Amino acid sequence: MPVTTIHLLVADKVKPNGSALFYVGNCAPDAVPDYRVKDKLHFRNQDRQTALANLAKETVGEFAEGMLLHLFVDWKWDSNLLGKYIAETDENWFASYRVEKDHLASYYYHNMAQMRQVFDNMMAVDSDSYGTTPGASATDIKNFIERNHKWHCENVLGASQAFPPDVVEHFVTQTAQEYIAWRIRCREQIASRS
Repeated sequence: MPVTTIHLLVADKVKPNGSALFYVGNCAPDAVPDYRVKDKLHFRNQDRQTALANLAKETVGEFAEGMLLHLFVDWKWDSNLLGKYIAETDENWFASYRVEKDHLASYYYHNMAQMRQVFDNMMAVDSDSYGTTPGASATDIKNFIERNHKWHCENVLGASQAFPPDVVEHFVTQTAQEYIAWRIRCREQIASRS
């Protein structure tokens, strides 16, 4: 799965004027503290494409739309960039991947002017307005956003070597376009069944 800043970059491409609640929804699935619940929420234990299509049918509202986008981005990242990284790395890939993720997170936070504002906007959202996230309370989500913001402010790292900016920017743009087209198809299917 990618870092929070990548999720927020895709969210910005999908809805450039999206609400802060939409961006919070894009963070919510990673705020789940129990990894077993998080894996289930991310559909890692089933066919993700089918599970996402089923979830899309019942997705309503900015927060829920943000969560759906988050899960879509994870699916695309895992099947494309992460899958390639694992194939090209030894069995200890996870430790080096964590280092690369730190570089990704820091680089985009400090090199994308809108990123600080997005975090500020998300932190200003009243947690009572959050939607439901299986396995995470509103407090878990608020703490996750605040913890991420603090970490980003305190860590200034260069770009990832494994995921350089040109690769990431291509992924962000392509995934946003795919999501928009996929979401339109999902809505058309729902409308045709009504």
